[in-house]
Order: sequence, then structure tokens, then C-alpha cells
Amino acid sequence: MNALLEIGCEEIPARFMPGFLLDLKKKAEEKLTAERIAFGKVETFGTYRRLTLYIENIAERQTDLSFEAKGPPANVAFDKDGKPTPAAIGFAKKQGISPAELKVENNYVVAKVFKKSLPTSKVLQAVFPAIITSLYQPLSMRWGSLDFKFIRPIHWIVALCGMNVVKFEIAGIKSGNKTAPHRYSKKSVGTTLVVVRLSGQEQALSLHAYKKFMLKLGVIVDQNEREGLIRQQVEAAAQKIGAKPLISEALLAEVNFLVENPIAYVGKFKPEFLKIPQEVLITSMQKNQKYFPLVDKSGRLQAQFVVVTDGCKNKGVVEGNQKVLSARLSDARFFFEEDCKMSLRMRLPDLEKVSFFEKLGTLAQKAERVASLSAWIGQRLKMDEAQLKNVHRIAMLCKADLTTKMVYEFPELQGVMGREYARLSSENPVVAEGIFEHYLPRHAEDKLPLSPEGTIVALADRIDSLVGCFSVGAVPTGSEDPYGLRRAVQGIIRIITEKKIDLLLDETIEQSYKLYKPILQGAEAVPFAAVKKELLIFIAGRLKPILLDKGVRYDVVDAVLFDCNDILDCITKAGILNRLVGESWFPGVVASADRVSRIAGSAARESVEEAALLEKEEKDLFELYNKVSWETGEAINKEDWRQAAQALAALTDPLERFFDKVLVMHKDEKIKLNRLALLKSIDKVYSRVADFKKIVIEGAKK
Repeated sequence: MNALLEIGCEEIPARFMPGFLLDLKKKAEEKLTAERIAFGKVETFGTYRRLTLYIENIAERQTDLSFEAKGPPANVAFDKDGKPTPAAIGFAKKQGISPAELKVENNYVVAKVFKKSLPTSKVLQAVFPAIITSLYQPLSMRWGSLDFKFIRPIHWIVALCGMNVVKFEIAGIKSGNKTAPHRYSKKSVGTTLVVVRLSGQEQALSLHAYKKFMLKLGVIVDQNEREGLIRQQVEAAAQKIGAKPLISEALLAEVNFLVENPIAYVGKFKPEFLKIPQEVLITSMQKNQKYFPLVDKSGRLQAQFVVVTDGCKNKGVVEGNQKVLSARLSDARFFFEEDCKMSLRMRLPDLEKVSFFEKLGTLAQKAERVASLSAWIGQRLKMDEAQLKNVHRIAMLCKADLTTKMVYEFPELQGVMGREYARLSSENPVVAEGIFEHYLPRHAEDKLPLSPEGTIVALADRIDSLVGCFSVGAVPTGSEDPYGLRRAVQGIIRIITEKKIDLLLDETIEQSYKLYKPILQGAEAVPFAAVKKELLIFIAGRLKPILLDKGVRYDVVDAVLFDCNDILDCITKAGILNRLVGESWFPGVVASADRVSRIAGSAARESVEEAALLEKEEKDLFELYNKVSWETGEAINKEDWRQAAQALAALTDPLERFFDKVLVMHKDEKIKLNRLALLKSIDKVYSRVADFKKIVIEGAKK
């Protein structure tokens, strides 16, 4: 037996549909499981007008429920006359039985509960409405006089289980077996869903039969089939005229949920518009009109496009789309020509009129900070004078295109238009390219900056934004990140790791914070120490899943990321320690570091008075500490983390002898403080490599 739920609505925004379908599947599985209803495969389908839930091989009844619940003690549940107290009555009510059915076992009240199963069709009368009302609503609306809220007004509900309609009512709509065809279909609204016969047995509508039936109504209900058909039609339409379509996966996903029955046509625009930069034309077609641009074999944009209509077989619709696009491109040409009347460098004063962020000044001030921070980073990376000059120019101009009409109309073209206007303003090609590159990577799959100059400005721009936001308390919380700070950190990590940039974060954060001082003075700014601490924790939080994806153990990741000052070092160190965990000597290092850390926590000082060392074991340990400290430091300087860990292994046995023979908490305060200072010094050596106490050794006692 199969079950089907179809929710018919007014037009649901395309961007919400993928999430809606995932949530519909999740909520259905959760609620069916909670109701003890066995089921097979659960699938969800949808268009902008309907959400469909299909449940395969759903059981005809719930499973019986039998369990034993332990209640309050018998002397609490019954009074001296043996009558049930409120405690017993409440417990029995909770279990759905009468107090008379309670038993006493081992001086406790026990409820033996048996719940006989109900037919699935009856249970679904409550489950289906519960699924609908529990769906996550990114936006919701009310209609009429109803208090009920949904993404869009509901017009019909199909609810079937086996051959039967699952009867319920929600938002004034009664469930039934009637669905709506495609709005351009000749079928009338309210067409009855049929029940098919399979293998001689009557069953609820099979998935194949449901899809086939909906196709007769002009609806391709399966979004995967619809997306494949759109791609096929767009490619075929382009191939007919010897062109190739630019199929953006994001645009394809959006168009997929704008249609129920896609039909693709080729349209055209005036070739004179090709004088506008190609990126502008592509963006205008994709963003405003949801068209697929066409290019020739060499990748040059053609004055043609593919439009996907929703079941429209009137080719006159192409002419209408051409007129709309022509108007859009005329606007774009006007913006471009107006912008070209002023060179990019002449726009710098306009940045003083644009706020960067509340309490953090203007974009002009940001450009100056980014230029200073870029120069500081460039000097540490030993850039030559010519490169530093280009870096400064890129940083000063990188935000100038935000004042142009084109970027105001198409914000996603920031950087792209900056590069174009820089070229037209006769800027150095390296500078023009760097203006575009400083926005890279824009997302997880995006490319990185190629030039060293663009790379440095990309880092400086992101660090400036992070430090500024953290300095005024604008820190991401939960899933909220309105300023894209998590994306900024991901970009920093990718740039540093893939380009092998050796950069200490604490120094860089401090330099950035200093550049903010003229703005932050007088404001309620977060102190530098807190900004640095929170930022390093924030960056470590983004680096952690990256290391886990590389196969590093979670405890090793935690041990390494206690100090995230050097991203490259963290990644290298994590990989090495992950391999060392399996070596025979490594558990001794972990155990010793853990023990030292716990005892040294009460140390009042770090400096050791050698003359106050009395026992041979502590003298030997102090001498060994000096040797290991030097060897560890040398290994760290060479970034040889294996050698650093092995140097620490020399402390394992001497520490064991020290703890066996020497009383750390001596009654003489001076001796005790000196021994604690020795352990504190040793603890600092361990901490230079990792927070070993976070590493879990199987079978070890903590």
C-alpha cells in the first residue's frame, strides 16, 4: 500500500522550494516513525504550485505498543489505606491507564501498558495535517479571516492511503482526491485522481502512475526529471543555431521551480548591445530575465539567448521577451556609458559619502586601512617595491566601482566592473586584475586570486572587515551571519593554505586593530585582547571541519587548535600528530603532559630557583627540562613537529621518577612553589606543541 499527500498552493518562491522538499521528507519520516507506522521509501516532489509527498509500502496498521513504566515508590503512590494518591493518579493518567491497573513490584508502582494498533488511514488523519503545519516557513502569510499561516495560500489538498481518501481539513480546505492541472491545460480544475490496478490487486496510486497522470494534466511533478528536461531543451535549442548555452547551475535550479512544463525557445537582441562588457550582458540576462546566454565555439557572446517558458506553445511569447530584454540592455548601456564619463580614480572622493559599517566610518577610510594593512602584509612577505606600489593602488581603488551606476544596479558585478573601468582608465593591468581578484574567493567553489598583489589585498580586506566587526561587537551568532564573516574566514583559510602564505594571525589582527584606533576612539569599542581572543576562536571554529574532513581525529584537532595563530602550522601539525598517535612512545607524552598540566595549574610563578632544588630527581628533571626546551624550540623553528614531539618524549620516564620520589606539595612553602614552578615551565614546553590533555588514548585513565 502507498500513500500520497499533495498540497496545492499559490506560487511559492523558487528559492524556497529545495528546502521545502527536504523539510517535507524529514518531517514525514519523523512523524510516521513517532506514530509507529512502518514505511518504505519516502520521496518528495514539487513545482511552484504544489508540494507532493509520496510514501511507498506504508503499513496498513501501526505496530502494537507494549512496555512497562516504572512510577513512584509504593509508599508515595498509595496512602495507609491503600488508596491511590495524586502521585499515582497522575502517573496512571500519563500512561493512559486507570489507577486500578497499577501494579507494585519491588516497592515501586509499575504500569504495564499495551496500546493496540490503529489503521494507518485513521492515524494519517492527524499525521498529514501535523506534517503540513510543522514545515519550516522562511516566509509565511495569512489569508481571509484565518489564523493559519503557510508560505502561500492553500487551494487544494490531495490525501490518499491505499484506495481511501484520508479525510481532514486545514485552513478551510478539505482533503480529497482532486488536483489542479497545469494552468494552461484544457483540463478543468478539480480533475479526479484515479486509482490504478497493479498485479490484479487494487492499490493506491503508484508513483509511476501518479507521474504519468500528472503529465496528462500538463505537469512534470518530479523536479529532477524537470531539471534534466530543461537542460536538454536549452542545449538542443542552442545546438540548432550552432551555439553553446551558458548554463549556470544556480539559474537552472531557479528556472526549474518557475515552471511545471518547460518549453524552451531561442530569442535574440540587437548586436549593437554586444559593445557592452560581456559580464554585464550575461548578468542582465541571467538575473533579471532568467535567460540562458549563448556563446559561439570560441566563447564569444552571441546576440541570442534561450528562454524557458511554462507550458507556453505560443511562439509570440519570444517577441515579448525580446522587447523586455531590449529595454533592460538599453538601461545597462546607459549605465555603462554614464560610468565611463569618469575615470575610476576620480571616484575616490565619492567613497567618503558611503558608509562602510555602523561606527566604522566610510568606504574611503576602509580603503585607506586596507592599503596600509596590505602594505604591512606585503612587507612581511618580502614583496619588492614595484609590487608594493601595485598593492597600494589596488587597495585604494578596489571599492571605487561601488559608486558606479552599473554596480548599484547589479551588485554582483562589484570587482568585475572595477576591473573593466580600471582598464578603460588606463590603470596598470596588474592593478585592474587585482581589483577583481580581491573579491576572490566569493564562495566555496570559487577560484582564488592569481596575482600576489590581488592575493594580499584579498587577505587585508577580509581581515579588516573581521577586526572591525568584532571591535564593535558585531559577531555572528548561531546561524545568523548578516555580514558574511564566516565566508570571509573561509576565504582567508583557503588563500593561506592553498598559496602557502606564512602569516601570524595575532600580529596581523593587532596591526588591523591599530588602524581602526582613530575611528574607535570615543566609541564603545571592544578591547584588543578580547577582539584577538574571540577572532582566533572564530577562525579555529572554521578550520576545525576542514581538518576533520582531512581525516584528522577530533581530539587531535582540539589539541592543535587551542592555538590557531598560524593556520599553515596548525594543518601541518594536525596531520603529523594524527599519525603519531599510533606510535608506542606517544601515549607516554600525552599522559605526562596531562599530569603536569593538572598539577602545574596552581603554580604561582614560572621561574625556577636552581639552588632550591633538593632531590636528585628534581635536579635531573630541571637539567633535562633545559635540554628538551632548547631541542623543542629548535624543532618548532624548523616546523618539524615530529621532532618536537619526540623531544618531549624524553621527559616521560624522568617525570614518572620525579612524581614517585618527590613530594610536590611539600610543607615548606618555598620548596613547594619552586617545584610547582618547575612543572609550570615544563607545562609551557608541552603547550608550545599542543594541548596534549585533549588527546584521548584508548585504555588510558585520565
